Amino acid sequence: MEKIYSLIVGSGLRDFKYFNSHLKPVGYSEENKGAIFGFRDKETLKLGRGVIMTSLEALTDSWSEYSHWTPNVYCYGKKQADGTVTGYSENNLRQINTFVIDIDDKETEWTEILLQGLDSGFMPTMILETVKGYQVYFVLDNPAFVTKHTNFKVVKVAKRISANLRRLYANQFNVDTGCNDFGIFRIPRKDNVLYFDENNCYSFDEWLQWSYKQEDSLSDKGAMKLIRPKNINRQIDEPWFDLLLHKGNIRGQKGMLGRNNAILTLALAYFSSGKTKENCEYNLYQFNDRLTAPLKFSEVQRIINSAYSGKYKAAQREYIVELLQTWVDDSLKENDLFSRRSGWYKFAKNRSERKYSHYAESENDLLDYLRKNCSVDKPYLSCTNKELMSELGISKTTFRVLRQRLVNKISVKTTRGRFGSTKITLIALVVIGLISKKRDVKDDYISRISDLLDIDSTLKDLGAVQPRAKQTEFLNVNSS
Repeated sequence: MEKIYSLIVGSGLRDFKYFNSHLKPVGYSEENKGAIFGFRDKETLKLGRGVIMTSLEALTDSWSEYSHWTPNVYCYGKKQADGTVTGYSENNLRQINTFVIDIDDKETEWTEILLQGLDSGFMPTMILETVKGYQVYFVLDNPAFVTKHTNFKVVKVAKRISANLRRLYANQFNVDTGCNDFGIFRIPRKDNVLYFDENNCYSFDEWLQWSYKQEDSLSDKGAMKLIRPKNINRQIDEPWFDLLLHKGNIRGQKGMLGRNNAILTLALAYFSSGKTKENCEYNLYQFNDRLTAPLKFSEVQRIINSAYSGKYKAAQREYIVELLQTWVDDSLKENDLFSRRSGWYKFAKNRSERKYSHYAESENDLLDYLRKNCSVDKPYLSCTNKELMSELGISKTTFRVLRQRLVNKISVKTTRGRFGSTKITLIALVVIGLISKKRDVKDDYISRISDLLDIDSTLKDLGAVQPRAKQTEFLNVNSS
């Protein structure tokens, strides 16, 4: 439990109690840091009556007394005369340590949450069992600090990441999407921790890049069904855009286009290219921070709001040319800055309107079918090729192609003869089984499934070490 609490709150709390410490060395001193809040049960939580803890020692001494806590650290906490505590509000956040998802679905096996994490590339750090379901912790490897200097933009970005994370898991589970992103959650206890791996911590930047991709995929799904030559008619794909975005010596100067014009031009490029306002903000806040003399946050926000107000359609060519010739290279010509592409346009048909499915669609059909009909204890499906092809509506040739395309995700073993059958193993479920099984039953689990995969040595290696260290190697094994 000490390892769990130390990993989550990190450097946000003092190591020792300020008064009455049983552990603090004589003469030891440390600076005051942040505070977290603990609540003894649901009733006192509803009344707001809790305990303020400012040290890791206080937390580890009394964790068993609480049912809920605030895993993210606040600047301070105050206790009123009636026993209520205040300070656990968003504008008082000191640092963000973890994202938490609340899943209200007791019928779901917690190993399915691990499977979703494996699919997304971000494994949970910890899974807690609750009365109604589970709470899933994704701990940052280093906390994201909240400062007034940046007008609390870290909170805004983190809330967007948290929303995308909840949205991803809501596709599979009954997720409470309305819960406070950085509020009160179940506290880890010996009686509710189902899974914990301290290696599964990722940086804030990794989560940010993942969130970008989520935003892009969501905007792509809602876009017009128009197929066109790659990167045509999008200003963000023009050569000038990359040159301007990554040129950091732009500054304000009387009589010349400067920082404001550069940020407005880039913002208009994002707007005209169909990018979300949040995506634009993520990138231009970073662009502004790279400038030798950055603008105020409020000024950058005002410019972006103007670009997305609908008054303008796109960045104008003459401004683009002047900015690039002024701040990048005065020898640049229009041919260097703009690409000339042409091609045919056509509308993509819905799948229901097509006679044939794309291979990617058939892959997803097969993987979804396996997930529904397999489990961690039985990570394989036993059937005949004919039954499977009939169920999925695919041909023998398509199934052969799918086996080759999914060689790192499934293992297929066929026995011939009158009573022959095909066993298809979903390798991700095997990995989850090895991660989730207790040490005393792991060897038995390996022996039961090793014959199916024909990679007995790899399974034994994986079972003997920490799961995360071997996941990538295991999933890249040519299991056919």
